[in-house]
Amino acid sequence: MLFIIIAAFGCKPDPLEYARPDNLVGTIYPQLEALGTFNYYLQALDQTSYKEPLTKGGSWTIFAPTDEAFEEFMQAEGYGSFDAIPAERIEDIVKYSIIIDAWNTTTLTYYSSGFYEGNAFKRRTQYQDPVKVIDAADYPHLMEEPEPGTYPIDTSNGRIKPVCYFLDSYFDVKASTETSDYDYMFPGEQFNEGDMKVFEANVEQANIIAENGMIYALDKVIEPRKNLYQNLSSEEYEGKYSMFKKILERFAKINEVGEEENPETGEIETIYRLSFATGVAENLLPYNPDDENFPKLLSNVDRTLANATGLLVPTNDALQSYLDGNSILGQFYNSYDDMPLDVLGKFIKPFFFTNFWDICPSNFGQSYDVSLNLVDYKEEDVVDKKFCSNGFFVGINTVYTNNSFGSTMGPLLLDPDYTIMLKAVQELGIDQALQSQGINFSIFGIKNHEFQNIADPNSATRKISIVDFEPDLSVIYMQVEGDPVEANNRIYPDPNTSSPSSSDITYVMTTLKDIVLNQIVEEKVDFNSNNYYETKSGEFIYASGGKIAGGGDILNGNQVDVVSVRETDNGQFYEMSGPIERPLRFTYGAMTDYPSSFANFIAVLEGADALLDIAGSDDKLINFLNLQKSFTLLVPNNEAIDQAVADGVIPNPDPSYLSSLDDLGLAIAKKELLDFAKKHFIQQAIPADGRVTGTFPSMYYSRVVDFVPVYDEFVVENDKATSSLTLTNTETNESVSTSGISNLLSKKVVIHEIDNYIK
Repeated sequence: MLFIIIAAFGCKPDPLEYARPDNLVGTIYPQLEALGTFNYYLQALDQTSYKEPLTKGGSWTIFAPTDEAFEEFMQAEGYGSFDAIPAERIEDIVKYSIIIDAWNTTTLTYYSSGFYEGNAFKRRTQYQDPVKVIDAADYPHLMEEPEPGTYPIDTSNGRIKPVCYFLDSYFDVKASTETSDYDYMFPGEQFNEGDMKVFEANVEQANIIAENGMIYALDKVIEPRKNLYQNLSSEEYEGKYSMFKKILERFAKINEVGEEENPETGEIETIYRLSFATGVAENLLPYNPDDENFPKLLSNVDRTLANATGLLVPTNDALQSYLDGNSILGQFYNSYDDMPLDVLGKFIKPFFFTNFWDICPSNFGQSYDVSLNLVDYKEEDVVDKKFCSNGFFVGINTVYTNNSFGSTMGPLLLDPDYTIMLKAVQELGIDQALQSQGINFSIFGIKNHEFQNIADPNSATRKISIVDFEPDLSVIYMQVEGDPVEANNRIYPDPNTSSPSSSDITYVMTTLKDIVLNQIVEEKVDFNSNNYYETKSGEFIYASGGKIAGGGDILNGNQVDVVSVRETDNGQFYEMSGPIERPLRFTYGAMTDYPSSFANFIAVLEGADALLDIAGSDDKLINFLNLQKSFTLLVPNNEAIDQAVADGVIPNPDPSYLSSLDDLGLAIAKKELLDFAKKHFIQQAIPADGRVTGTFPSMYYSRVVDFVPVYDEFVVENDKATSSLTLTNTETNESVSTSGISNLLSKKVVIHEIDNYIK
């Protein structure tokens, strides 16, 4: 026991053995003192709370301006002595020079999701933008106008402002940028091999080791940099970017953060932030130029330390000249203040770039904006350049236009009279296609007030009219008339309910989308061609005499006039005197208008049990047709049906004959009649106008291979001169030709008479 006590408590370590070695360089503060060239910076530290931590421990990286750098700064700013520099400015310089953790020139280029050399060029400092009080009266143009009064705004948005530096390894890794781009971003500066730059400052000495970190000696004093949004108000520009700033603020609103300590006053106050409509929830602005973080556009990985955005900013003169000139936006709006946010958002997209190097010289001619559209960005358009804390700011003396405004989508996007049609196009998901340059479109516009007394495309009897809509089109109210069920003749959704039915809203949008599809043709229309054109709905319209008629118009003896036409980059947009009416009848109903030709074929369909009744209508559906697709029907006329019966091809479809058969005989007769009917339906809508040719299947098949029906196929010849079709069976080589009634338009089926039958 005595031995244990002596061993545990009787032996004391030799203090000299564990003493601090004499050859240690010291912590950062004494190391700066020892270096002898940082006296002004040490005085700056003495005025802040950072002297003690830099003296005692922790882990830090310091970008310290030399004495010569401070002297140049004081001379440039008009300070006669160091003591003349305001204490707040000293505080900002110090905070912006200090980074947590010790980083050498290799590890400075690492970041949390990219541990390899050259990947990063930023670190977060100790500096955050202050809380500033703004007056709501100065921001009446915000997306949500604030209540009158003053608001303490956290201008940092909760973010720490980073500092940017450039090393060889960063340019080596980033294949999209070159060292010459640095010279472009920082006019008057040059990046040479082996250099390290902190913004425009040269690092005169790197990797100065201290006991608790690393020191970098700078030849310039670096102050906290403005971010892209803040830079719009820089005094040097004398307000020449104020219009663009106001445009950005149209997408902003003042949001309450909560009760927090105001660092400027030390008091607990309600603090606010200026937030912008970005991201998935409010995808109006490509990214927030007021955010110190890199926007997570493509993934959830925080790439703030590795990337920065690019922003092109037109001057006030450029923006005003664009509107005053012969621009498509200027034809619809007198001021950017008048533009709705979705138009304004599309207008400014060509100015936003995911990466700063996209607007550097190494990418001239291939600068793609955030939407991956090529922007005609040229160096001669540049009037100002500044690398900000969160990206590269470039002032330009021109406006780069959005392709969508010059396309057939332009009038829909810009003209408030077409907002319902625009919503339908966007809900259909074809808005991007209508902006593409590879197709020549013809768009027949329907203005909001023209959605009146239009046949419901999915009904034999209903007519619809738009009676009202919310300003944001979240709810569109549609009056229905002509439904055989009286209770269904009402307004959808019910305007008297506080919670509109989702099923009613869906019904309204489905109907509107089907109507709008009939107004779009994927080719140029010759209005004097006496030709048929297929719309996106699968129905056909007929162009003649400078006018247009749909199936319903033809039935009613009407035509739709062209009021005006706008030539666009990818087609024509027509202002029409009204909507183009789809066919009003299904195939059965259309044939009943011509009993002297089609009565016997109707009897074939009835005998085959191929017809379905429609409640409240005399019209009927053909049960083997999927009207999501379109078809051609070659109807054997009455004489041809009689011949088919005489030839023993089909049984007599007369009901009195069929009712005389036993069950087996009746079943066989119905199958033969059904097969006969299917042979005359071609799985392609083909008007006789000389335009559509090719090989197409019918609805009939006699065999199945590997569980797949093998349909009869027909080669179609389309003769414009005679307005006739000739169909030849690819197996039997037998042909039939149209004659008599032709180009009879029914819902999704084009009907032609033939005086023979398909064998």
